[in-house]
Amino acid sequence: MTMHITNLYGAWGTHVLAQQNVAKVARELGFTEMGLYFYPVDCDTGGELRKRLDGITSAVGNGDLVIFQSPSWNDLSYDKALLEVIRAHRVKLAIFIHDVITMMFEGAPEEIYPSLIEIYNMADLLIVPSEPMLEFLKEKGLAVGKVLIQPMWDLPFSGELRVPEFQRRIFFSGSLQRFQAISSWNYEIPLRLFGYDEFKGKNPNVHFEGWKNTTELLIEYSKGGFGLIWEQTARPEYYRCNQPHKLCTYLAAGIPVLIQKGLVHERTVREYGLGFVVDSFEEAADMVRNISEEEYYQLVNNIKNISFLIREGFFTKKLLIDTVNYLLLG
Repeated sequence: MTMHITNLYGAWGTHVLAQQNVAKVARELGFTEMGLYFYPVDCDTGGELRKRLDGITSAVGNGDLVIFQSPSWNDLSYDKALLEVIRAHRVKLAIFIHDVITMMFEGAPEEIYPSLIEIYNMADLLIVPSEPMLEFLKEKGLAVGKVLIQPMWDLPFSGELRVPEFQRRIFFSGSLQRFQAISSWNYEIPLRLFGYDEFKGKNPNVHFEGWKNTTELLIEYSKGGFGLIWEQTARPEYYRCNQPHKLCTYLAAGIPVLIQKGLVHERTVREYGLGFVVDSFEEAADMVRNISEEEYYQLVNNIKNISFLIREGFFTKKLLIDTVNYLLLG
């Protein structure tokens, strides 16, 4: 029996990084990669698509185990066709949901959900980002019996990072189009922004740093401060049941976080002393303004162990091992 996992190429962004990080950990556990390419699917005829999918799945045999990282970001029809070809080999199939595109963007028609749920119901096991996401999908018709909840994203990183220093400042990385509320920052606590969308506000305490790759971000974060996790402007309810990638990046760098109340991992942050849960930007700024140096370093110390786990990929390793055990023995 061979274990396979899909991996996405031909695109860029956090969604691609997440898939590639999972695939990297999976390869360490003995999985074989099935490379998927992001491309204009409509340019393929039915025969051309089938040839493409046959090539992708050529190493899959009867009785194998396959993890499909969802979505492929090509098209629902592409995902369904791929899984039908995989299913023809009588495999054990797990679908690892990273994002639910229909929930992410305004204007996505509700009529898409039946097709999406039909794809998810093809799985023997489903990996979902959170309990709220699972409940939402069940309301839409999800019927998969075996389900695992993703504990947290990992960020495999083998480089050396400094111990964060006490700094009264906040970091945020992301698109200002998706997180428009960030543009309203109007406090004396410095806010350092990383991303493609240039900040056009007039607050001199907002510093736009441009785009940084993962290593550059970790180096900047590890200089000290707090990482901000906030809901997106469009479809904020989606961000309240999605697994935030920002969290693992901040924690991998060893810095405390400021997470908006109601988001996934609010309880984790509070119970493990990884930062603060806040209701507003004003409260976030007050936390940073009033924290003592001793309190800051206590938070940094609290983060050390979970930072190690994230950088070594342990959350993903356990999730993948649990998936294999559950499919083969459960």
